[in-house]
Amino acid sequence: MTMVFNRIVELVGWIVLGICVLLLVAAHHIDNYQAPEVPVATAPHK
Repeated sequence: MTMVFNRIVELVGWIVLGICVLLLVAAHHIDNYQAPEVPVATAPHK
């Protein structure tokens, strides 16, 4: 029974690690996001 419990704990650990890596990758992409530059229409000066 202890062996089964150890395998379950190990599996949960790998799942948590995978989720953490996915979140880090997502955060990295969000951090590097640059909005496309929109040309600013300038109002004519009087």
